Amino acid sequence: MVDAFKSTKIPRLRFGSEDVDRLSNLPEPIIHHIFSFLGTIDVVRASAVSRKWRYFWLSIPYLNFNIHNIWSNPQEKWSLEKINEKFKDFVNWVLLSQNGSINIHRFLLSCFNCVDDYTLYRWLSAVAQRKVQVLDLDIISEEPIKLPRCLVTCESLVSLKLDFGKKVYRQGVLELPTCAGFTRLKFLDLQKVELLDSNLFRKFISSCPLLENLNMVACFFRDFKILDISATSLKHLTIDDVGFCEPKGLANCEVKLACPNLLSLKFSGSAELEFSFEGLKSLKKAYIYLDIDGDDDVCYGVSKIFNGVRNAEVLKLNMVVSWV
Repeated sequence: MVDAFKSTKIPRLRFGSEDVDRLSNLPEPIIHHIFSFLGTIDVVRASAVSRKWRYFWLSIPYLNFNIHNIWSNPQEKWSLEKINEKFKDFVNWVLLSQNGSINIHRFLLSCFNCVDDYTLYRWLSAVAQRKVQVLDLDIISEEPIKLPRCLVTCESLVSLKLDFGKKVYRQGVLELPTCAGFTRLKFLDLQKVELLDSNLFRKFISSCPLLENLNMVACFFRDFKILDISATSLKHLTIDDVGFCEPKGLANCEVKLACPNLLSLKFSGSAELEFSFEGLKSLKKAYIYLDIDGDDDVCYGVSKIFNGVRNAEVLKLNMVVSWV
C-alpha cells in the first residue's frame, strides 16, 4: 500500500527563498476537518506522504469505512469473501490502533453483515465506548440487524442514520430495542428499513425525549395497522413512501401524527391512506406529494389531509394521477 505513494509529494509554495508546506502547517483541527471528507483508508494512505502525517490517522475523530473502497491489487481478482475479510481486518486494525481516549465525532460504515458474524456489533460497541456523536450505517445484511444495548444507552449519540436497502431493492429488517435509551438523539434517518412491531416502534419514537428530526424513506411497516408517531419534541418529519422498494411500506396502514411542536411536514405517498392528525398547531410548512389512482375516489382522504395541515403557513401540494 505504501509503494503506491513513493513518488507522491506534498505541493509546496515558495515565499522568497523558503519552501513552505502550507497544508501540514495548518492547525490540527483544520486538518481534521479537511480529512473528514476522505475515506479512512485514504487518510491512512496519506501517512506515507508526509512525516508530519505519519501518525495523524491515529487521532482523527472522523472515521469513514466503505467496503467498496477497500484497497486491492488491480492485477488480482478478489472474491467477495476475500474483500469482506480484508475490509474487516482493516477496520479492526484502525480501531485497535487508534487512541481509545479520543472521542469519535462521526462514524460512517458501509459493509456486509453475514449470518452469525458478530463483527458489526463489536464495532458498534467500540464506537459507543468512544462516545460517538454521529453514526451512519449503510448495511447489506443476510439477517435482521439489532440495535445493541451499548448503542441504545450511548449518551453521546445525537444523530443516527440507517440504510438497509441495497439488496435487490428490498428493505432490511431492523429489530428495535425493548429498553429505553437514545436520551440525546436529535436526528433519526431510516432508509429502506423494515420494521416488524407497531407498538414497539411507537414506544421507541416516544421514548426519545430530544428527537427533533425524523426521516423515513422507502421503509416497510410489516403488518402495521397504525403508524403512530407521537413525539412532543419532534420539529421536522419526512415520510417518503414513493420509492423503488417493494412492497410499499404504508399499504393498508393508517398514519397517526400527534406532534404538537412539529414545524415542517413532508409526505410522499398514496392518497388512499388514512390519516389522523392531532394538534399540529405549530406547523409552519407542509409539503404533500400524493400519488392518486385515477379510478379511485380520494376526495375524502385529501380533505382530511387539508384539514390536518390547515394551520400551515406554507402549503405545497403535488398530485400525480395514474390511469391504468
